[in-house]
Amino acid sequence: MNTEFVGALEELSVDVGIPLDDLLRTVESALASAYKRAFDVAGDVRVRLDPASAGIEVERHLHHQDGSETVEKLPVESFRRLAAQTAREAVLHHIRDLERDKVLRDVAGRRGERVTGLVDRLYGAVAYVELGRVEGVMPPEEQIPGERLTPGRLVTVVILEPRRNARSAQVTVSRASRTLVQRLLEAEVPEIAAGTVEVKAIAREPGLRTKVAVVSRQPGIDAVGACVGPKGVRHQALLTELGGEHVDIVPWSEDAPAYVTGALGPARVDHVTLDAPSRTATVFVPREHLSLAIGKDGQNARLAAKLTGWRIDIKPADDGE
Repeated sequence: MNTEFVGALEELSVDVGIPLDDLLRTVESALASAYKRAFDVAGDVRVRLDPASAGIEVERHLHHQDGSETVEKLPVESFRRLAAQTAREAVLHHIRDLERDKVLRDVAGRRGERVTGLVDRLYGAVAYVELGRVEGVMPPEEQIPGERLTPGRLVTVVILEPRRNARSAQVTVSRASRTLVQRLLEAEVPEIAAGTVEVKAIAREPGLRTKVAVVSRQPGIDAVGACVGPKGVRHQALLTELGGEHVDIVPWSEDAPAYVTGALGPARVDHVTLDAPSRTATVFVPREHLSLAIGKDGQNARLAAKLTGWRIDIKPADDGE
């Protein structure tokens, strides 16, 4: 160890805002581990650096069954060259850890944010997305089923949770989340961004179908029309980003029968009766619209129930008569 290295530590402490004592403790801990490995020393090895003299001392602390402790000074001459290299590596590693932790703290405040990045690689069923200072990790359950992700493809995702990795800052990202649909609508529909149209609820089965309930907060604005856009351009942009996943935009209403009726579109509904205690909506539809109201494998009815919060029981209208 030399005075130049200690001086460099002092400068580094100022540049990166890390207290000198913290850097010294990091270096001392790394040196102690390196000494034990290099000389196969048993016991508790401790290293002390003296910033004033740039000196280095190595001690072995042995603890006995009677509770006493023996301290033995260990030779350092043959360790000096290794010590300098180990100290440099320890400081660099410490700085990388601090930078990673800072990025993770920043990312933690961006949960639910929409970001765009390039698919970097695929490892098994997991996709890794390059997002600048942080790497996005998209596990299978956060991908759109059936969507083909290839390296180099530009994808839009939402940030979920920071992930701690030994080498880099990572964050879990998603294309299957309902939040992605919300963020895409905010980007495509100025009325939503301005707050004159509000997204009240989203029910989604990724890759298949999504239902979005919207309401106007300003007289004269058609919430559904605003989301569809002139000649359907906004709705089409949403479908394109989601890979063709069908998206129904329906009007939200405080009137439960009206809300359920809209949520079951495009099927035609004759009338709805409610049982509040069981929160069940019995919906009567023309017999020729029965399969449309239920949907393939019950999907339309299932999504309408998720969207409205009502259990939906669909019957042909002539049964109601």
